[in-house]
Formats: sequence, C-alpha cells, structure tokens
Amino acid sequence: MLNQIKKIIPSFIKKKIKSMIKVNKFKEFKNTSVVLTKEALIKGIKKARIKKGDTLFIHSSLKGLGYIEGGPQTIIDAFKSVIGNDGTLIFPVFTIDMSMEKTLKSNTVFCPKTSPSTVGSISNAFLKNEGVFRSLHPTHSVAAWGKHAEFITKDHHSSNSNFGKDTPFGRFLELNGKLLGLGIKYDNVTFYHTYEDLNLAKFPTVYLPKPFNVKIKNHKNEEIKLAVLCHNPEFHKTRIEKDPAIEQFFSNYFEKNKIATKTKIGQGFLWWMQAEDVINSLDLLYKQDKTIYKIK
Repeated sequence: MLNQIKKIIPSFIKKKIKSMIKVNKFKEFKNTSVVLTKEALIKGIKKARIKKGDTLFIHSSLKGLGYIEGGPQTIIDAFKSVIGNDGTLIFPVFTIDMSMEKTLKSNTVFCPKTSPSTVGSISNAFLKNEGVFRSLHPTHSVAAWGKHAEFITKDHHSSNSNFGKDTPFGRFLELNGKLLGLGIKYDNVTFYHTYEDLNLAKFPTVYLPKPFNVKIKNHKNEEIKLAVLCHNPEFHKTRIEKDPAIEQFFSNYFEKNKIATKTKIGQGFLWWMQAEDVINSLDLLYKQDKTIYKIK
C-alpha cells in the first residue's frame, strides 16, 4: 500500500517533503549540539599543539565537532590563522561516485575547475578559497593552500601512482607533515594507501589487474588521457571503515603507543600523527600480519 501511494505522489511534492525533512533535521542538530565559534576552534587547534608553519593533511567531518558558526569556511579560516602563511593546508577533494571502479567506468571527465568534491562540505568550501591548488586525478584529487601547495599538487596525473611517489600523498610524506582527523575516527583515512602504493609487492591484489583508460582535463581545459589503476572491490570489502573491530584496533594502537596526539574539541576530537610515524606503524603491523584489511 505504501509503495502504491509513493508512486502517485508528484515528484515536486516528494522533493518538497525531502527538503522539509532535511531542514528539520538541521534545526534539531543545531539545537542539540555544542556551538563553536572561530575563536573556540583556534583555541582548540592550538591546544592540540598545531603551530605556525605546520603542514596539515586534514580528513574531517563538519558535524563531528558540533554546530560551527559560519559553517565550513570558519574551520578553514581557523586553521589558516594558526599555521600562517608558512604553513600548508591539504584537503582531499575526491570525485568518487559510490566507488573508484564505478567512477572510472562512468566516462565522467574530471575537470579541476568544475568537478565538485564528493567528500564533504569543508572540502568544497576549501576549493573556493583564493590561492588553492588542485591536483589532477579522476577520483582522488587533492587540494592545497600555503607554502607547499604547488609542490604537493603538481604532477599527480603523471606519477603512474594514485597514492605513492610523486603524488600529493607521497609528497606529504616527504615533508613529514601532520595527518589530522577532525571530528572523525581513524577509519576513513586515505593516506593509509600510501604504504600500499610504496609496497605493491606486499599487496598484489589491492588493485585490479588492468588499469582503466580515462580522460581528464588539465588547468588549461585541455584533454589528457590516463591509465589509472583501480582498487579491487573484492580486496576492499573488509577495509577498516567497514569493520569497527579493525578501526578500534588501530585506534588503540595509535593512542596507546603515543603515535597519535588526541584532543577534545567541541563535542568531538582532533587527532594528528606525523606522516612518517603512520607509515612506520603500518610497516611494523604488516610484519605482524595486521593491516587495515585484517587483524586476525
């Protein structure tokens, strides 16, 4: 009966109902959340020992800290204020639709100027900031602002790797920057894949056997052809963000071994780890037969 009723409701009414539900959920979230100002964020960031000149690769959740006055740009401005012009801010601005495989098969042409990020409102707000550079990649583009922004983002499309040497992830590792989680756990962290791309012999089935041939556009709007390795969906079925036990194991490992610095901020947490410490930890755990795909 319910399905029959849904079929006869005009689409414009369905859209209006969805919009009303969304508005009501936002109002409820705002009314029940901790409210954070830019000043409060700056205080929390400094308390976490983030300082001027730091290079930060930030994975974030806007709702993870509470209600932010001014929205995503307030968070960006707070970090800029703390690290200054000698620092570097990096955000993932991925363009994945459901999965890497589905995106590469879709024939969608990535364009650095117009392709929106699919990984949150903070990343899309960041793309609109003056002085932000964006790397060229059909699924895992990265944006950066500050001292090392151009170095971080250039040559991604010509590196023959998604996350390894001469990619934004590999260059972030070269700089030994701070991998930072804002309002998130230790699961949705793409930098873990850098260890795999630097050690593919240890992960022979992490990618599908054949690369996908795709087209993207560069900053001059010129078309470029690329051969892109695609994550193997079968291999990734048990990845850390899909198994709470694996996330808990890594959380305990990073915190008990004091690899991660974790600070309460708003109604969530800010944590960070040095890039080299993350890679060294993943290597040590690999030797114990523990990875982001299995711990037993």
